[in-house]
Amino acid sequence: MAPASLSSLNYGWNYGVTNLPGDVITKCAAGPQHTILGLPSCLPTSDATWGLVISAFPIGALAGAISCTHFANAYGRKAVLLYSNVLSILGGLLFGVSVNAPMLLIARFLVGVAQGCANGTFTNYVAEISTPRARNTLGSVIQFSTCIGTMMSQLLALGLTVPPLWRVLFAITGVISLIHMALLTMCVESPKWLVSKDRIDEARKVLQQLRKSADCTEEFNTLVNTVRAEMGPNAYTATIYDVVRGKTPDNLRHQLLIAVLGMAFQQLSGISGVSFFSTKLFNSITNAPTHSTKPTLAQILTGMVSTIGTLAALFGIAMAGYFGRRTLLIFSHMAMAISSILISVGSVKGYNVLAIAMVFVFYCVYIVGAGSIPWVFPAEMTPIYAVSAISAVSGSIAYASVFAIGMAFAPLMDVLKGYTFLLFAATNLAASVLFFFLLPETKDKRVTEMIRIHSVGVHNVMKRKYRAELYSEKDKECM
Repeated sequence: MAPASLSSLNYGWNYGVTNLPGDVITKCAAGPQHTILGLPSCLPTSDATWGLVISAFPIGALAGAISCTHFANAYGRKAVLLYSNVLSILGGLLFGVSVNAPMLLIARFLVGVAQGCANGTFTNYVAEISTPRARNTLGSVIQFSTCIGTMMSQLLALGLTVPPLWRVLFAITGVISLIHMALLTMCVESPKWLVSKDRIDEARKVLQQLRKSADCTEEFNTLVNTVRAEMGPNAYTATIYDVVRGKTPDNLRHQLLIAVLGMAFQQLSGISGVSFFSTKLFNSITNAPTHSTKPTLAQILTGMVSTIGTLAALFGIAMAGYFGRRTLLIFSHMAMAISSILISVGSVKGYNVLAIAMVFVFYCVYIVGAGSIPWVFPAEMTPIYAVSAISAVSGSIAYASVFAIGMAFAPLMDVLKGYTFLLFAATNLAASVLFFFLLPETKDKRVTEMIRIHSVGVHNVMKRKYRAELYSEKDKECM
């Protein structure tokens, strides 16, 4: 799992790398534009154009999430994870030689396609190779890897924002991809995918390798029977069109709805604004200088946020084993709603310490719940034939939302100023209420039982008839 998780680390790197060096690149904060090794020291451009450069990454990720579903089913999860790195390497090279904003935009788009493709595939890959118990921490591991990437990009940016080092900072994504490709050679292919291609002996060997000394013959037999029924050579595989239009053998409206809502509210929570524009946000709170060649207070605080967020991700991994997905997700959105209100109060009233502290709290509670869980639960209650399609739809919603918030946050800050986070308080409160009635608990529940109970259209999960049984002791032998 660790080698494959570099895809999430690379996603986190590109998610946070634009935060600190923006003024050096677009406003020539390090001094008038000049040439270094034949390349311009900065690329003067408007805030709107820089916003497009930032948002090219989630748009590319959206394209990657949609396009890679077919390739993951046809050529395997490992192959997609491996070769998606090629685009990221090309993007890294383009970052290093960019002479204008459009070249940066294209590079961000290429890297986005690679990470969108890899991120969705990685989620399914790890869900398919993990034991039921290990899946309890899957979402937190993904979020932890993302946080590590974001933290690395922002801490290194404190020393790499000056010309020409900002080019090195951006190009490091290609280095991460090269390491990722090398480490992936040590990973196995998904046993579920191997069974779907009728490579039974190979799948048995891979599963035994994953389970080490455990005797999981029963698990393998169940895997073969389930996959042959739902995912074999002649079996039906749902397309994105099928799940959106409801043209699937099972009624998956409920699974699709909560997958889409999970990803949409993940970004409408306001986290993209904090991740992309935390330096601008802290500048607005502290009234500190916005342009400087040395790390400002706002930039240092941004680095601290990502570092503490990484520690919160470790805490989230521990909590995932004790609390259910539903509990953590509802808690996360409620806590973000309260934090958003206090950020606004602190900003408007001039209580800087309160506002800054609540930004830290906001980021941490996001990571514990809303940052990780929406990536996981679709695979825990959806038939195998529709997992890739629903994941592609929900992932596309996530990346489209990142783009929308990335474009809208800075203008909203300029207009609403300290009141901006009241909007996010409302969206987080709405998310808490909706998930209370729509999201079932999936922790330690049989996937087949979850599918049977919830494939009945949109419904209120609080009703008793929609509660699934826990795994039995016999089920847990291979966990």
